[in-house]
Amino acid sequence: MTSILEGINSTADVTLSDDPLERVIGQQHAVSLVRSAVAQRRHILLCGAPGIGKSMLARAAYSLLPPPKEEIWLQRNPSQPDRPFVKATLVEAESCTNESPAEKPELTYIRPETLPFEIAAKMGYRCPACGAFSFPSQSVCMDCHGPKRSDWSEPASYHGLLRELSVISEPAQTSVTRIEGTYKLTYRRTFDDAIMVLHEREFDIETPQIENDDNRVLVSRDSSRFVHVSGSSPVELLGDVKHDPYGSAESLGMAAHLRVVPGAIHEAHEGILYVDEIASLGEYQKHLLTAMQDRKYPISGRNPNSSGAAVRVDDIPCDFQLFAACNVEDLPRIVPPLRSRIRGYGYEIMLNSTMSKSDQNMQDLVYFIAQTIEEDGRIPHLTTAAIESVIKVAEEMASRLDGQRTAFTLRLRELGGLVRIAGDIAVQDSEDLVLSEHVLKAETLSRGIGNGENLGHYPGRNREISKSYGDYFL
Repeated sequence: MTSILEGINSTADVTLSDDPLERVIGQQHAVSLVRSAVAQRRHILLCGAPGIGKSMLARAAYSLLPPPKEEIWLQRNPSQPDRPFVKATLVEAESCTNESPAEKPELTYIRPETLPFEIAAKMGYRCPACGAFSFPSQSVCMDCHGPKRSDWSEPASYHGLLRELSVISEPAQTSVTRIEGTYKLTYRRTFDDAIMVLHEREFDIETPQIENDDNRVLVSRDSSRFVHVSGSSPVELLGDVKHDPYGSAESLGMAAHLRVVPGAIHEAHEGILYVDEIASLGEYQKHLLTAMQDRKYPISGRNPNSSGAAVRVDDIPCDFQLFAACNVEDLPRIVPPLRSRIRGYGYEIMLNSTMSKSDQNMQDLVYFIAQTIEEDGRIPHLTTAAIESVIKVAEEMASRLDGQRTAFTLRLRELGGLVRIAGDIAVQDSEDLVLSEHVLKAETLSRGIGNGENLGHYPGRNREISKSYGDYFL
């Protein structure tokens, strides 16, 4: 061990890699398969004991994916409001070339009196009834004495009638955006009552580039396409439609396309859907399988007593890579068609819970300790003696938990807990570095309440816990 730590005074001297996959310890075979799976867009099932790096592998795999090419939009369907349109629009690649003069945003200033009527009414400069000019601070028109409304609706509708009967007006808008031809114009009020007008660059009018009452982004280009699912509810996985007491009466309530909630399968489009404990999905594994096969899945309201149950959006893209995780004992609870799909279009990978005792693996443990300190950010570095103590604990854990007497443990979540507790003890002792005695104190605490010492008055219960968890606490 001395040769491994030669030239190192503490973990502060350890150089760490920026590649997330190179930070995965002791799972070289899995890392190799994951790299291949991401490159070929294959599905993955990761199986193994808790705390050996399944989540870390999935997150690291996401770093290999290119930026998404599409974002998903919903559009109002005038003929069938409860059946909104869906469209996946291509995201323009960032260009390194300079913008042409026509593409640069143009900024101008105008007086409020020259505003288009509808813009002036929304910003509080014009009376919607008679058109008389006044300032936004005046809530009543000085000419017709009617209330000024920034969101005036057609008086022929029931909703508009309610607005006409309102005595107190809503605050005038300080900023209004509208589309003119192929340009987006933003009108913004300044402190000196001048109006700033921003002419943004030209865009494709055939795709819904501007979000408004008729268009909305369901999955944006800037959203993270790594989505972690716990499997606690079908809404989280498959999406839903919010309830509105007015149902499809858009003049009173919220339009259907504005109430759609994307599921994790849609948010992971072109990315990675990580399902931890996939067996806990139960019957919804079949819905997940359908989404994987069709690469699109509808969203509808899931509560039959909600107005959202009448809404359905078909063919929403969900072309994701599945990274599923489970423990060995949960394998029989995964539905056979889903496992067949993964094996036919991907890999089932059994992760190691120990690694052999070698200089290289010992060096990897040193890297892991340094990584834990860096990620925590609140504990001091370990001295070489403390590092040796952690490595001895890693060897003892492999023997105690997995029956491997000449190996190091890969239950790194628990080993990381040992490092963090040792660091907390060092902080309490006002030490600049974690010492070997801090690790020895932390080793007892890190075992938790299930060991024989802490359950001394309940030996029967201790044996029951040990049996249930595979001698975890022996």
